[in-house]
Amino acid sequence: MLLDDDQVLIEKILDGSKLSFEELMKKYNKKIYNFVIRMVRNDEVAIELTQDFFIKIFSVLHKYNFQYKFSTWAYRICYNLVIDHIRKNQVYVDSLNGDNISQKRLVESKNFISEDGFDNLEKDEVKTYLWKTVDQIPMKYRELILMRYLQELKYDEIAEISGLPVGTVKNRIFKAKELLRKEIEKDGMFA
Repeated sequence: MLLDDDQVLIEKILDGSKLSFEELMKKYNKKIYNFVIRMVRNDEVAIELTQDFFIKIFSVLHKYNFQYKFSTWAYRICYNLVIDHIRKNQVYVDSLNGDNISQKRLVESKNFISEDGFDNLEKDEVKTYLWKTVDQIPMKYRELILMRYLQELKYDEIAEISGLPVGTVKNRIFKAKELLRKEIEKDGMFA
């Protein structure tokens, strides 16, 4: 069996190479953090959960099955860690935190012209607006949108990570896009 780059690193880690684990951490740190921060919306918690993820990976790496992609296996562990945290701290998930710019404030800002839709919004502002809108949809949709569009995972990978059938994943992503479209229309962001 031909091993990919991750699997070669894992073999080295299992043989005792600390440098290989550091390399694996560097490769996945930003991706994992970005996924976690979008789920928990709290920088300190995201940093802590990202660290917990790597501790967990290190402690269970010997259980990794080389027949599967490491990234899918790793995201499943990360997903479970985040979901466990969310279940224990439900208060932080369903409330919108006040330090985010509201859609209303964005629409009222000098950078927004209602007749032209997005014309005067900079690319980063559009991304910021879209991710803040994603933050407002229910968790069962948000987590799938994040895996699909932030982590760029395929439907079958999302199904494996989330434990949902592929059809349910596709259906929820479709519903999530509908929720986002309605929210964006409500904000007057479509020209």
